Amino acid sequence: MAKITRQTTLHKAIKQSSGAIKVFDSYGMGCKSCSAGQTETVEWGATMHGVEPDELLRELNAAPGKAKKK
Repeated sequence: MAKITRQTTLHKAIKQSSGAIKVFDSYGMGCKSCSAGQTETVEWGATMHGVEPDELLRELNAAPGKAKKK
């Protein structure tokens, strides 16, 4: 399974992990419904929401529901 990184787009992170939505929601990040999530990265989204990117990445990569590597 691919690791979610700073450069992963927000929507790709959601596709990779069904648990990502809960992580984003816990930080007040409405990434699922935001059209910018198609092109904006996890790092950018975290920064725009005042979230430490490394903290967010740890939670995203530990979230349950990770998709299988294709």
